[in-house]
Amino acid sequence: MKILKKIKFRFIDPPTKKIILFDGESSHDLKYVLEEFEFFLLEIRKNRIFEIYFSINVLVNFLSNYFLLFFKNRNIHTIYLYTIINLIKPKVIITSICNSGKFHELAKLLNKKVFFLAVQNASRSSDFRRDLHRYKKKITKNNINKDYYIPNFFCYGQSEIDDCQEFGIKVDNFYKTGSIRIANFFRYLRINKIELKKNKYDICLISENAYELNSKLGEDGEEEGFANVVKFVIRYAKETNIKFIFARKRKNFTYLANDEMNFFKKYLSETELNYLKNNMNEKINEHSSYFPLFQSKIAIGTQSTLLKDKLSCKEKILSLNLQKTNIYDFPISGVCSIKNCSYEEFKERVNMIFSMSDKEYFLNISKNFNYLIEFSKDENVIDKIKNSINENL
Repeated sequence: MKILKKIKFRFIDPPTKKIILFDGESSHDLKYVLEEFEFFLLEIRKNRIFEIYFSINVLVNFLSNYFLLFFKNRNIHTIYLYTIINLIKPKVIITSICNSGKFHELAKLLNKKVFFLAVQNASRSSDFRRDLHRYKKKITKNNINKDYYIPNFFCYGQSEIDDCQEFGIKVDNFYKTGSIRIANFFRYLRINKIELKKNKYDICLISENAYELNSKLGEDGEEEGFANVVKFVIRYAKETNIKFIFARKRKNFTYLANDEMNFFKKYLSETELNYLKNNMNEKINEHSSYFPLFQSKIAIGTQSTLLKDKLSCKEKILSLNLQKTNIYDFPISGVCSIKNCSYEEFKERVNMIFSMSDKEYFLNISKNFNYLIEFSKDENVIDKIKNSINENL
């Protein structure tokens, strides 16, 4: 009832537009891509829906579509979105929420009419492994990977293509585009005339909270593995007295931020937790994590997308994986990753990376840095996506 009180019913048809931005959570990722285009923002999440179109035309079409789609196991929400999209008559539907089940569902229904374009906003390999793991453990009834359908996927690079093929993710067309978030960050720096201070920090620890992960995976020790990564890095930082920064994952004053900090409170000692808090980079906006990332000599985490972001820019990282399962395995081996090691082995690896030149470091990883995220000086990620939109209008 609280949700209904916030919703405004509009007794008119939705406006016709050539472009639909699917899911307002995409707005930050695609703000520079869409800055020159007119588009209709189609909200799909309950907490973001504040208006519903309810004209006679919408109602008639909805009822018609209800009888057409209901017996094909489509729910009322899907039927409503399907109705609105048909009345808007878009040429292009774009989202950066490439793992959106609703996007996949509607793409299956409307792909012959509309150019569906999903821009990757985060690494998905661990998601695919996690969902398959949960299915095999009978935690979920269905293998969610089989529900994916992306007609046109503007993905990071070859690694994502390999993962999609390995896990049976249905994609019609891949476009190795690179990272929209890296492109946005460097555009943001240029617009605001901000210069990064290289080597401001020695180590950036990337937050990867694993709140209630053991129960989600039906495994013991997965939460402890992520917690031990933090413990290793804090111990190393204190022993060596290096310049340390902790890149927080979630924005302040959100329930996800509470989950993040509750995880650390559960597994860290009071001394460790205070050290983390005293060296924390607060998450203020979508660019916050990139400042400590690109101002540090080395970034350390397990499987965060930020590790791939930094490596793709030819900067040093270390994936420290203390998990029992293979869900969070890093896709490149060599000096950039280490698994199930002791603290002493970890310390030795970090010292080795510090002592290496950039050239020596990249000669000692198993695959080219571009394998994870495509990087090109000739064509910007933002321009690539803009060009594709224009070609399909």
